[in-house]
Parts: sequence; structure tokens; C-alpha cells
Amino acid sequence: MTDVAGKTAFITGGASGLGFATACALAAKGASVILADVDAERVEEAAATLRSEGAIALGLQLDVTSEDGWAAAGKAAREFGPVRILFSNAGVGGGSGPFELYDTDVWRWNYAVNAHAHLYACRTFLGDMKASGEPGHLIFTSSMVAIVPPPISVAYISSKYATLGIAMALRNELAGTSVDISVLMPGMSATRIVETTRDLRPVDVEVGQAATTSQAMQSVLAGGMAPDKVGARVVQAIEAGEYWIFTHPEWKAMAELVTADMLGAFGPSADPAYKGDDIDGLIAANGGRMFGAKK
Repeated sequence: MTDVAGKTAFITGGASGLGFATACALAAKGASVILADVDAERVEEAAATLRSEGAIALGLQLDVTSEDGWAAAGKAAREFGPVRILFSNAGVGGGSGPFELYDTDVWRWNYAVNAHAHLYACRTFLGDMKASGEPGHLIFTSSMVAIVPPPISVAYISSKYATLGIAMALRNELAGTSVDISVLMPGMSATRIVETTRDLRPVDVEVGQAATTSQAMQSVLAGGMAPDKVGARVVQAIEAGEYWIFTHPEWKAMAELVTADMLGAFGPSADPAYKGDDIDGLIAANGGRMFGAKK
């Protein structure tokens, strides 16, 4: 896709942060935008703000973990206009503390929002986007912590790693279709994710060290990159058909260390007599498309 003007975009987590910033950047280029967010009042205010600036915008209340909610949102979106840009962006933090002490309800909720919702988004819109034959674009929000994991939150890190895996698999699956794909890999951004997590988490408010960590992360993120800069970069990637969207280059050196550590661990085969995996056969079995391998 090279032109977002005249296209309709559906954005989850659209009431604030990276979602709203991207909506503003898309609207400035002539796209119509559908903002979906769990906060009904905030999302309507966000849509009204865009409309007051001359944009075509719709606000929808949506709990991205609800299949019924997605069915209703899909119906409303289709009445608004054919979605050709899908930004599956909604996310929450995962709490903190030792992995073995994680609350299971918080764990499941984190994955429902940060990973499973991508399936619901694609079940709702991706089939129509592909069938139309028109240029379209799918974007997922992962995180640099999926590549360089700090010791803060296993639930958040692993769910963002899952998002990266979904995007990498779909990159192969969508090859040859009219739908391009990008994965957004931001570093620290000045969003409301900590506050949203605190408000929505399905169990009691964090206390003790967990509460201290939450407050500290809120302070750290407050000094992060302005969301409007990230949103503009997302639109640039849509227009250029870029897969990777890296916004914080200071993470590159650490990503190189992680990659070098992984590649350095390759050694001789566990079975010297084994002939080796049939990579060509694997590629053929998967439709002849596999990133990083010869076609």
C-alpha cells in the first residue's frame, strides 16, 4: 500500500496512546478511522476530537477479549466503511513479581488482551480484506521487550513475544495477497498502559513490591517517546510497505547481543549420522514461502 487516503482504518486501543496517535496521523493523510477501546467515554471523546478537526471518525466501545464484542464491532465497522487497514494495538501490562507467584487470572487476562485478541481482530476483518483484492495493511503492536526481555513481567514479555510470532507467521501466510503486514516494536513510549492495567486488571490492586514496581514503571514511561512520533512512523511504514517498525534505535545494540548469543549456541548436530532436516520440503509443505529460507 502506498496511499492511505480514502481507506478505512480500524484501530484497537484507539482512545489514547499509540492507537490514537496513529489514528490522528492516518486522518491527517485522508483516511477514515474507527477507534475501538474498552473505555466507552474516552473513545467517543477521541472520535469527537478527530471529527472536530474535519476527520471522518467513529468511536466504538470494545472489549477485545470478547468474541461477542468483536461481532458487534465488525457489524458497526462494515456499516461505516470497508476496513482496509487493521491496527491490532490494544495492550495491557502483565503485573510483576516472581513467575511462580503470578496470579493465574492476571496471566490469562494478559494473554487474552495482548495475544488472543489478534485472532479475534483477524477473524473479524482479515478475510474480507484479502477477498477484496484491494491493497490493505495489517499491523500488530509487539514491543522491544519481546526481543530484549528485562526482568519485569513474564506475562507481558511472553505475550508480546507471542504477538511477534503471530506477525512473523502471517508474514509468510500473507505473501502473494493484497494485504501487507507490519509489526510495531516500540521501546518506552509515553502511554497510559500502566494506568489502564491498574484500572482493568481482574483481581485486586497490586500491593507491596508489585505496587512499587507499577508506580516506578509509570514514571519511566512518562519520559518515553511521544506517541505522535510513533504514530507518524506507523503511517510511514504502511505507505512504504515495511514489515519491521523499529522506533527506538537505542535498543539495537542489545538486540544484536541477544541474536549473537543465540547464533553462537549453534554447534554440531546432536546426531552426526543424521542427514539434516529437509528445509526445502518444509518450505514446499508451507506453500513455498518461508522467511529467511531460500524460495
